[in-house]
Amino acid sequence: MLFKDIDSKTEEIKQLKNLLNLSKNPKQQALIKADLARVKNGYRAEKDNAYYLDFRFKDNAHNILLHDIRIEHEGKVAQIDHIIVNRFGIEVLESKSFTGTLTINGDGSLDVAYGNKIQTFPNPIEQNNRHIKILSDYIKAHIELPSNLKLFGIPTSSTVLINPKTTIANHTLPKGFERADSFSTKRNEAIDKMGAVAVFKSIGCIMKIDRAKEIAEFLVKHHRPKTYNYTKKYPIKNELPTVQSIATTIEKVTKKVDKKLCSKCQSEDIEIVYGKYGYYFKCLSCNGNTAIKLTCRDSKCKPKIKKRKLNFYHICESCGKDELYFVNKEKVSI
Repeated sequence: MLFKDIDSKTEEIKQLKNLLNLSKNPKQQALIKADLARVKNGYRAEKDNAYYLDFRFKDNAHNILLHDIRIEHEGKVAQIDHIIVNRFGIEVLESKSFTGTLTINGDGSLDVAYGNKIQTFPNPIEQNNRHIKILSDYIKAHIELPSNLKLFGIPTSSTVLINPKTTIANHTLPKGFERADSFSTKRNEAIDKMGAVAVFKSIGCIMKIDRAKEIAEFLVKHHRPKTYNYTKKYPIKNELPTVQSIATTIEKVTKKVDKKLCSKCQSEDIEIVYGKYGYYFKCLSCNGNTAIKLTCRDSKCKPKIKKRKLNFYHICESCGKDELYFVNKEKVSI
């Protein structure tokens, strides 16, 4: 029976993608990309392994399947990928998936080779055992257990599920590690091979299926998913203009479209008119004349003024210049 599915990571992925689009910092972008790849790959691997478990246990009346359970107890946290609860106890399963070649060392640590580089990961069985301890303490603290479970405790087991797409260097998987696609088959085989003594020992710890359901429902109810605020982790600075940048912009604009003034009275109230020697500025305040002096990047250039209605352009065929130079005010007839 499936009591809880995997929590969606869609919102996390959406956050990271949005931040990646907004970020202008190359170093920050690299960190966001790494987090995005980690979340997407982890989510994909967890769903892949969950598929194999669902196939065997989703409609099985004797096993209760939970995915993605997070429990907080006395300042400690257990983030568990999969849990199977049945009359014989609780199985805690950790999902692992790697794109490189996996080697499981004698001490349980993991070496993953990505080409010439090797990355080492801590022993996942020990990690799982810590989760089991937190989970067991949490259940004992909040659920009234029958006398047989109080005496013997709830039987727990730990298994690390390796995604079948992962390339494994080990010829034989060490104890505690199983391929996700063959886990359920091997588990059933192990039960079939249990001797009379093992069965007798387990009888004292067997609980009713209703109690197993009670424990499963309790874990689902007290699941505390972790919320990720990647906006806080990766603050995007608003690119507001500084005083210096504003001054620089004004300077550039001024250089590009510098003010034209009357050489006699320094008035801005001028216009371009055409005379005997070509275009010149005529002051509307003092009636003075000011010559137009055009300059190009090359002293050999021969720039000229070209009129287009009220707009006057600085034109140079040599260097290809064609820029707005001045705009006459539109005359209003009374």
